[in-house]
Amino acid sequence: MALPFMVATVLLFTSLIAYATAMHLIVRVMVRVIRSGSSEPGFWNSTTVMAIVTAIMAAAHLAQIALWAVAFLLCGQVSTLETAFYLSAQNCTALGYGDILLSERWRLLGPLEAINGLLFFGLSTGVLFAIMSQLIAMQLQTETGYQSEAAGNQAPRLVAGDTLSR
Repeated sequence: MALPFMVATVLLFTSLIAYATAMHLIVRVMVRVIRSGSSEPGFWNSTTVMAIVTAIMAAAHLAQIALWAVAFLLCGQVSTLETAFYLSAQNCTALGYGDILLSERWRLLGPLEAINGLLFFGLSTGVLFAIMSQLIAMQLQTETGYQSEAAGNQAPRLVAGDTLSR
């Protein structure tokens, strides 16, 4: 039982490093978008930002799945990379078809990968929400001149009857 926990710990830490690298790249993209300031944050620019961020996140999740798949191969739980990737994707997404089972010795890797995947999917949701909030705040600021708290200023809160102009 100790060996699967040690393997899972290494995998969790390695997944964290890969995910942190992806988040760093996403922050760099957003800094570039915010600093550019020259282009209006319209529909196509916001859509492009969200597409880039989503692609980076998808790559990070696929890398995480591939990492665990290699571990399943190295532990002798499956015979092909395709099967290992399939098993890993099921575990990571908590889909759990159950058509491929790990041996008794390694069966804890399945739920541990599910925990890992669910945590990172939750983080991805939070990042997407934060970026969408920032893009919406930028659009509001461009169209109305109103600078929201999401954009970094301490703007007064709107009360019924107030307008968005300062």
